[in-house]
Amino acid sequence: MEKIIVVLSAHKPDIASIDFACRIAALTGSKLTGLFVENLYYHSPVSSMGEKPYFQAVQQEEGGSVVTTDTDQVVRLFVAECSLHQVAAETYIDKGEPIQEVIYESRFADLLIVDPKINFYDRVEQLPSHFTKEILSSAECPVLLAPDKSIDIEEIVFCYDGSPSSVFALKQFTYLLPQLKNKKAILLEVNSSGKEEFNEDHRRIMNWLRAHYESVSYQGLKGTAKDELFIWFFMKTNKLAVMGSYGRTALSKFFKHSTADTLIRTIDLPIFITHYNH
Repeated sequence: MEKIIVVLSAHKPDIASIDFACRIAALTGSKLTGLFVENLYYHSPVSSMGEKPYFQAVQQEEGGSVVTTDTDQVVRLFVAECSLHQVAAETYIDKGEPIQEVIYESRFADLLIVDPKINFYDRVEQLPSHFTKEILSSAECPVLLAPDKSIDIEEIVFCYDGSPSSVFALKQFTYLLPQLKNKKAILLEVNSSGKEEFNEDHRRIMNWLRAHYESVSYQGLKGTAKDELFIWFFMKTNKLAVMGSYGRTALSKFFKHSTADTLIRTIDLPIFITHYNH
């Protein structure tokens, strides 16, 4: 992996996402590009404590106030964090429509790292934000959702349903991050019976995993995926989840369920998602 993009708001940079992206880039020896998206009409709220806000409105134009930000200061913070992690940094400032610009840039990246709560408007949204849902649905490279707190990845959890999409995600993740081969890998499958019944596909995918990871196991869960995945991941730590899109239409339906929204709001774990195009 050579190029990772981390999407950041030039007005509300998420320090945890920068730190997480730096750690992944350092692990893989990749260049890290900070994609700073500006919204010139974003109004930075004044602190209730009377403190000077981090960003200032510095320009007035006829017909309204145009709020600009010290984007350079945010860029310097990003470059300094990359230097701390000994990561090669690149920056790109974009003033266009956030969703379309990020989707376009993803075409030229190996991996896109996004904060699930990121938004570019002066409003509060539930997780995952509208922006995150759109990126997950349309990105042209794999997406890694950043956790809110730094974690040490000890186990990779491959969410498997026997579909080409779930196998594709498994392989894409492994190819992009071979440095994690010494971590525990678990094939997590949800089905109606909950029985660990191996067929030829199971044997083949387990053999594939054993060729790439030092420790591999399988676990079957009984029930529906949207419920059982939430229950299984709840309160788990130091894990990274990998899942396919199950087709873009299915992914869209997945994120409409309150259970899925609760999953992203509740578990503070990185989640790797990629699309399978057939």
